[in-house]
Amino acid sequence: MFAAALLIVIAINENLQFNRHLTRERLFLIMVYTNIILCLSDAIAWSLENTPGAVNYLLNQVFTSLAFIAIPILTYTWFLYVLYNIHRDEAKLEKYEKLMKPIILASSLIIIPNTFTHYLFLLDENNCYHRGPLYYPYVLICFSVLIFTFFMILFNRKKIRPDHFLPMVFFVVPTIITSILAILIYGIALSWVGTTLAIFIIYLFIQSQRLGTDYLTNLYNRRQLNEYLSYYMRGRRNNEKFGIIMMDINQFKQINDSWGHAAGDEVLIALAKILKSSFRSGEFISRYGGDEFIVVMSATCIDDVTAAVKRFKNSIEQFNKTSLKSWNLSVSIGYDIYDPASGINFDAALNHVDNLMYREKAKPEAAPLAAELNV
Repeated sequence: MFAAALLIVIAINENLQFNRHLTRERLFLIMVYTNIILCLSDAIAWSLENTPGAVNYLLNQVFTSLAFIAIPILTYTWFLYVLYNIHRDEAKLEKYEKLMKPIILASSLIIIPNTFTHYLFLLDENNCYHRGPLYYPYVLICFSVLIFTFFMILFNRKKIRPDHFLPMVFFVVPTIITSILAILIYGIALSWVGTTLAIFIIYLFIQSQRLGTDYLTNLYNRRQLNEYLSYYMRGRRNNEKFGIIMMDINQFKQINDSWGHAAGDEVLIALAKILKSSFRSGEFISRYGGDEFIVVMSATCIDDVTAAVKRFKNSIEQFNKTSLKSWNLSVSIGYDIYDPASGINFDAALNHVDNLMYREKAKPEAAPLAAELNV
């Protein structure tokens, strides 16, 4: 009941901040609601154990069945949540959602005849719960989804942002441990307390992410950039250099004026994806504000930064060749190496690359978009 109360508080708070356009938040809320059902159903069913009377027997049957229906929904939703966090691909998510729906429906339909077949569970004449012959195969299938998801996280760890990785792993750990204890030691109802702990970990992560992440591009925001640089400067030796890259989108206002802000959002999201694929996972990428982006990368000399910028520009060229969008992506870039031993503070270094960026933006080749827009 305490776990259910905690989840209800999370659900209320999430609904106040809920953005229905964000797939990740929708999947997270489904997990919260499902786990509330599991906690309440399990608590009520256990409280009715060995209590005589037809009404108590009926309630025990209903809430135990409800728990069995909710188990696959929770495990499969967790799989979808991880899948989306790894690939950020709506089409792939939709494909797997279509595959999961019949599996969840089939799992639910097994419960209906259980009152007569007792394949999953049995309530005897004393209203005492007993596991049926299909209990272990049923739980094993759901459990295998958790294990598969866990290894999927490990296998794709390079595709996951470093600060996303640990919370996703820790979701599985308490769930698996408490589920094993509940299966092996009958009478200890810890499974859904374990998943509540796991959901709470994810919730704390989401709250932290909201503070430090740009909601549209899912890149770090300016606040997180300032914190990162402060930490970076404190934790590094004075002679350790790093590269700073600043860029903004050419003719971004013209795109918004010609096709609307929805097209402008598409441009920002497309650039964010190219940035994430062009730079290493450990390098810091942030949306600085509006259509400006900043990358902080490890580098020992200016050639390291130049090579990274060239890679990024090649990715943009490839995107423009293969994209079916009515607009082309073009950016102006300023970059340099920053040496803390020089005595120049970071704000001055940032102003320096900002000036370099606007110097590139002033070149005629930096504004080819007007002709391409046909305006």
